[in-house]
Amino acid sequence: MLFIPFHVISFLQSFAMDGVDRFPTLNEILDSFPTLDKKLEALRVCPPQVIEHLVKTGIPQDLLPLQYLESLSNEERTICYRTAMICWTVTGLTMVPREMQFRVVLSDVQRQDCLIAAGTGSGKTLPIALSILLDDPAADFITITISPLKRLQVTQESDFRSRFQIPTVTINNDTDRSIEWWNVSKIILS
Repeated sequence: MLFIPFHVISFLQSFAMDGVDRFPTLNEILDSFPTLDKKLEALRVCPPQVIEHLVKTGIPQDLLPLQYLESLSNEERTICYRTAMICWTVTGLTMVPREMQFRVVLSDVQRQDCLIAAGTGSGKTLPIALSILLDDPAADFITITISPLKRLQVTQESDFRSRFQIPTVTINNDTDRSIEWWNVSKIILS
């Protein structure tokens, strides 16, 4: 069962007042919720028809893999639309996932294993971030990403923190082994 916070219900109900049903625009959603966390919370729980409306009116359609999205079941398409809206929002209305990235997110949501073999710069990190952002923060999930190169670890940590606002630490053989570092890292991740 999906829990919808009261402030999101109130916001959505405000569009059905006076007997005139209409969906909110993306700008109305973004302007109504003051923080990125609240914006993402609203996008995570919006009804499927609202998410579909937001995608079709708020994202330039030529940026989306429409043929792929139309081939999906309604449930899978809703997951992808929600993913697209979250990506569009956290990237400042500049980026949406490509087909490969949607496939990876769907695999994660459906709890299926997924292996991606693609070159540097092909967008393998984005689905990891989007899967984390789709999850309810109250669930306290922890995602472990294994990166073979220290330079890539630093880049991913930076992207996750600055671009996606996901608390992240890098752990490798250079990591401080003192108990103080580990205690501070627990606070950063909580």
